[in-house]
Amino acid sequence: MSQNGKFRDLRKRHVVFQVQLEFPVVGSLAAIMNSEQLGSDPYGRPLATWTCARPQNSQGTVSACPNIGVLLCSKCHQVKYCSRECLNAHRKQHKKICSSSYASKDWSPAFERERRPAAWMTNGPADAAPFSFGKAGNYLWGNVPAFDALNVAMNEGAAVKNQDIALCFAGDLRNIIKTINGLPSDYTGKCTLVANDFHPLVAVRNAVVLCMLLSPSGLSEEAVAEVALHLLYSSKITTAQDSFLQLWISRLECIEQERPDLCTSQIFLSSHCTLEWAYPPEVGALLTSLRTAAYPTSKAEADRRRIMLAPERIDYRERYYTCLRPRHRVGFAHQRQTGVLLPIGQPINSFSTANRLLYSEDGDWLLKDNASPASAWPPLEVEAMRKKLNLPEEDYIGNLFFYIKDQLTEFARRVRRFNMVVFLFAVDLRVLPEFLDAADMGDLRFDRIETSNVMDTVGPSAIISAWGPRLNRRNPYSTLLMYSMNWAFHVSGGMAESQGRRSLTRNMMELVSYLGLREGVRYAKLPTISMLLSNLGAFFDTRSPFRWYLRLNGVARASWSAGVKERKAPRILPPRFGVEIEEFDSPRITITREQFYFTGHILFPTWHERFVEFGVGRVSILDLALSFLVPSTILWSVLILLIGYFLRRFLPTSWLSLVPFM
Repeated sequence: MSQNGKFRDLRKRHVVFQVQLEFPVVGSLAAIMNSEQLGSDPYGRPLATWTCARPQNSQGTVSACPNIGVLLCSKCHQVKYCSRECLNAHRKQHKKICSSSYASKDWSPAFERERRPAAWMTNGPADAAPFSFGKAGNYLWGNVPAFDALNVAMNEGAAVKNQDIALCFAGDLRNIIKTINGLPSDYTGKCTLVANDFHPLVAVRNAVVLCMLLSPSGLSEEAVAEVALHLLYSSKITTAQDSFLQLWISRLECIEQERPDLCTSQIFLSSHCTLEWAYPPEVGALLTSLRTAAYPTSKAEADRRRIMLAPERIDYRERYYTCLRPRHRVGFAHQRQTGVLLPIGQPINSFSTANRLLYSEDGDWLLKDNASPASAWPPLEVEAMRKKLNLPEEDYIGNLFFYIKDQLTEFARRVRRFNMVVFLFAVDLRVLPEFLDAADMGDLRFDRIETSNVMDTVGPSAIISAWGPRLNRRNPYSTLLMYSMNWAFHVSGGMAESQGRRSLTRNMMELVSYLGLREGVRYAKLPTISMLLSNLGAFFDTRSPFRWYLRLNGVARASWSAGVKERKAPRILPPRFGVEIEEFDSPRITITREQFYFTGHILFPTWHERFVEFGVGRVSILDLALSFLVPSTILWSVLILLIGYFLRRFLPTSWLSLVPFM
C-alpha cells in the first residue's frame, strides 16, 4: 500500500479525547490540581523572586525558610536571606559557593596550572570524543538560541492582529514559544501551528509540555510554566511535578488506537484550542516506557554526573569557564553539579525525583556534556530582562530561570486565549508535506516555515524542494527559514582556521584591537590564547564561502523549481551572530564589547553559523545560469584543457605567447 494510501483518511479516523476542566483526578493528584503545589520553592509555591537561601538541614529537623530573601550576600551577590539569623545559620554551607575557587579573578584552568597541552588541542584520551561526550544525537536543549520567526515589526506589522496565520516549525518548542509571544497580545485571528521533530523523545516532550501549557486546567499560567521549565531543563524535579508529569503521560498514552501503524488523536483543550497529532508507534511505546520506568533517582543522577562531570573532560569544561566572568563561572559550575535550573541560592532539597523526560527508560542520561540551557535562549535578552527587573548581575543562571519562566508564562497566557489549532508530527521533514496531503491539509499554505538546522543533514536543496511550494503566495512576507551549523566543514575555505597565515594574523589583530588590548583597556585578567582562538571566527568573513556552499548544493536550481528565491536583505534574523539585522552585509561582528561577552562567551558559538531566508519569487536568469557551472575541480580542469586545445588549434602561433597559461 502506498504511503499516501496508508494515511489517506487520517482526519476521518481520529480517536477523539476531550480534556474537560473537571477531568477526574484522584488522591494526591487532586491536591496538586487544587493547591498548585507545583512551584520551585521548598513549599511548592511558584518562585516570583528569590526566597531565603537557608535550606532544610541534613537531619531534617529544621525546615527550609519560607520567607522572601531581602539581605544580599555582600561578598558574592548570588544569594539572599530573610534575616541575619538565617544568614549566620547557613554561613558554613554557603561558604562553598561564596569562596569557590572559580570566583577568584586569578583562577586559571587546570591545563594552565599543570603546564600541559589542553585535551581539546590533543583530542584528549582515546576513549573521549573530541568535542562532546555522552549520548550521540541527543540535542534536547538545542545549541542556537530561540528566535521569533515572525518578526512582525519588520514584516506584517499591525495588520497581523486580525490575520489568520499558518506556522510550521521543526525541532523543539523554543522557537514556537518566542514566535507566539511575538504576536500582538490582542491577536484575534486564527493561528494554525504545525510542529515536527523526527526524534521520538523530542516529539514526546513537545506533546507533554504543549498539553500542559495549552490546557486551561485550573492551574495558574505561572505554576504550569515552572513545571514546564523544569521538565525541559532540570535533571531532577519535585514529587508533585513528577506526579503531574505522569498524569499527562498517562492521558496521552492511554488513548485508544484504531490503527496499529499510526497513533492519531485529537484533544479539545478548550472551545478555541485544539491539538491533533499523528505519531509513529515508537512515540507511543516511548510514552509507555517513560511512565513505567522504575529506576532509582540515585542511579539516574550517577549517570548524569558520570557524563556531565567526567574527570577526563575537565579541560573542555574549563575552556568554556575561562571565557566567563568569575561569578558566572561559579553559577555555571553549580548548575552543572546540581542539574537543577534555579537561582544559585535557591534550596533544592525538594527536587528529589529524576526527570523522566531527560533520561532513558533505563535511567541513562540522554544529553552530551557540552549541553547547556544557556545555549537555548538569547543571552542579550536575558541580560535586558535582568536590568529591567533589577536582578543581580552575578547570577546569570538565576536570571536565565526568570527569563525562561517569563517566556513560558506569557506563552501559556496567550495560547489559552488565542484561537489555535495545533498539529504534531514526528516524521522526516522532507516527507511531512506528504503527510499533510494525506490528512487533507494539502491546501494549507504557511506564512512561516522554520526548518531548524535540518539542512545540515539533508542539504538545503531538499528542504527548498519540499517546502518552497508550501509558502503562502498571498503573503509577500511569507518566509522559509533555514540555518546551518556545519556548512563550513563541507566547503573549502569555510572556516577561519583554514585561512593562510597572513589572513589568520589579520583576523587575530582585528580581534585583539576589538577587545581593546591595543588601546590599553584594563582587564582583571587578560584574555587567554584559548579565548582568542575560540572567537577568531567572529572576524572571519563567511559570506563568500557560504555563497559557494549554496551553489555547490544547487540551491538556485531548487529555488527556481519551487518558485522561491533567497532574500538578499533578511527580514527575520541577521545572517550570522554578532550583527544587527540592519547590518546584515557586514563581513564581521558589529556588536559592542559588552554584547560580545554575552554572545561570544555565554552563548559560545562557533561563529560559522549562518541563517538564510527564502521568500516567494523567481530566481534571476543569471543566478540560474551560474548555478549550472558546477564548481568541480575536475570539470574546471577539463574546461581549461579544452580552451587550451581550441586556442592552439585556431589562434596564430604568434598570438599564443600573449595567453598566460599557454
